Amino acid sequence: MSGGPYDVLALFPGQGSQTPGMARAFATARPEAAAVFDEASDALGLDMRALCWDAPASELASTDNAQPALLTASVAAWRVLEAEGVTATAAAGHSVGAVAALVATGRLGFADAVRLVRLRGELMAAAPGEGGMCAVLATGDEREKALAQAAEHGLDIAADNSPRQFVASGDLAAIGGFAAAVGARAKPLDVSHAFHSRLMAPAAADWEAAVAEVRLRPATAPVGLITTGAFGTDEDAVRRDLADALCAPVRWRELMDATAGRPEPAAPLVAVGPAKALVGLAKHFAAKPQVSLVDTPTSLTALLRRLGA
Repeated sequence: MSGGPYDVLALFPGQGSQTPGMARAFATARPEAAAVFDEASDALGLDMRALCWDAPASELASTDNAQPALLTASVAAWRVLEAEGVTATAAAGHSVGAVAALVATGRLGFADAVRLVRLRGELMAAAPGEGGMCAVLATGDEREKALAQAAEHGLDIAADNSPRQFVASGDLAAIGGFAAAVGARAKPLDVSHAFHSRLMAPAAADWEAAVAEVRLRPATAPVGLITTGAFGTDEDAVRRDLADALCAPVRWRELMDATAGRPEPAAPLVAVGPAKALVGLAKHFAAKPQVSLVDTPTSLTALLRRLGA
């Protein structure tokens, strides 16, 4: 252990970032990470190592599997950081990554969290209808035109990720028409449903009931509220954000803008776990924030060197 303490602002990835083998290097080298895989396996009655490391990519990508697997890999990486004396002055996560942020800030116990996201994935996977999602890279007038085209096709904005990227979500046929209208700037995503859209509404009541029952602990640090684009500690606001996020858009751009406005000296931004996408999105912002990725023991060593270990 390096002995810390070192303060960071922790960022956690959302669904789509899962990769076979994620967190294997941490879990095989560090007991803190191995314990997270054991706890997840016990909580779900599922071999989380086999799912994260050995399952076919298609099985791992299934929504009910991807969400608890991604949470497990992310928290495993975070536990290693904690063992090195790293603490979160704040945390934020994209979509299901918001649950990892709640774990990192002490608001939610990991066993409760992994059971909650397993249910979240099951409810989302069971939503009726054929839905899809489409990412768009565009700025300025082209972005405004693409947003208008999404509305014309009856789509919802699932995520406002950066000044250069947003994601539209809705009926699968409408997604196809929208992608054709936007052209090369549009990239249909390989997903089974229209997440963060009105098509998730049939799952909302069961999800809200589960969120209402989960135990939230006192805050140790602010957490990013993905449906409002702000950081906060109020328990009612955190619970409302968690419930609303099933259908509401992810306001990642606003959360990243909020990190840029922090007073100096600000804690470094650290993307934890399989979070390369979050590092890439950071490059879209005018402030060009430096985000350190920690997903392997090697990248952990690099971060600790940056922090002055």
